[in-house]
Amino acid sequence: MTGAGLYYVWSVSEQGLWTRVGGWSLAALYALLGAAAGAAAGFLYAAAATVQHLEQALRSSLHALPALTGVDRGEAQPISHIRDQYGSLVERWMGKVLDRLWMPRWLDALIRSSVREATVDRFIASCEQRGLTMVGSHEFRNWLLAEGAGLGFLPVHNQLFWWRYLVVGLLGLLALLAVLLAYWA
Repeated sequence: MTGAGLYYVWSVSEQGLWTRVGGWSLAALYALLGAAAGAAAGFLYAAAATVQHLEQALRSSLHALPALTGVDRGEAQPISHIRDQYGSLVERWMGKVLDRLWMPRWLDALIRSSVREATVDRFIASCEQRGLTMVGSHEFRNWLLAEGAGLGFLPVHNQLFWWRYLVVGLLGLLALLAVLLAYWA
């Protein structure tokens, strides 16, 4: 960004005092925008790495679960009754894991809501696709072990991915704008 701003300053350096002042102002603005957007992109990259680390920690702790306490009554329940029950179970379980890691509040809220909704909704959709009307807690645990943890984090990964590339894309467009201004000047 700063390079594009300096290229513009160099291209208009012989066109008068006010044009040079405007050019240096543009270069300073681009340097500030580049630093802020670079920090935001780095922050989003660090958030994605944190989510990746959290997903690995959840996967390893999932294998250590002996049974899903609080839900395991030994009997199957209708699918229509399990959404809130399993949602609160996932929320409680995520709370135990997330409380051990420090992360920004917005990332914590994003992870909690995305993982809860995606995990329970996809489990219920999986049961409905298989034609199940009654589900036991052992099936939820087995589904979580097989694919639930990765699918629950997929929306969080996607959001962080797209925000990071949006920031980098906007930086690229602004740099291209400065180069085009230098070309037309």
